[in-house]
Amino acid sequence: MKKLLLAAGLALTGLLTAAAPALTAAAPALAAASAPNFGYYDNQPIEYQATAEVTASPHQAQVLAHGNIVYHVVDATGTVPAVQLARAQAAFPGDAGAGNVLNFIPTEVGYTGGAWNLQIFHWNPGVTPTELSSDTDILAAVAAGQGTLEITSTLVRCPLINFSALR
Repeated sequence: MKKLLLAAGLALTGLLTAAAPALTAAAPALAAASAPNFGYYDNQPIEYQATAEVTASPHQAQVLAHGNIVYHVVDATGTVPAVQLARAQAAFPGDAGAGNVLNFIPTEVGYTGGAWNLQIFHWNPGVTPTELSSDTDILAAVAAGQGTLEITSTLVRCPLINFSALR
């Protein structure tokens, strides 16, 4: 029994160690639930709250998210580009935020509720970042070779606060 607990403890330590880079990179996206965050949905600024949990694997996070994705956008140095923040920050100046992009909200057909899988879009070196404010923008940038998408094992719960203009 002690060997099993030791093995489980070591496995958990390895999992948390492996997840640390993704959580560190996305720290602004995962602000405390009590603080509103700003981001985008279908090219419109939105306001939400975010809490995160690490799952056993990227696959598990995707399964639990049922297709819901929250995209975090970073430049080649791992920093959120100012252009990604500007418009949403202007709409919600009192909020913390990282200009994240949700692919579904509660009023959209296909929304499955619950949580979103955190995926990080990395702009390639030498590419000048532009605002990516919809999942379509992000997937088009990946298809055009402007950046890559990192699927993480992080599951984010993002209750929306202000999306009345999108209904």
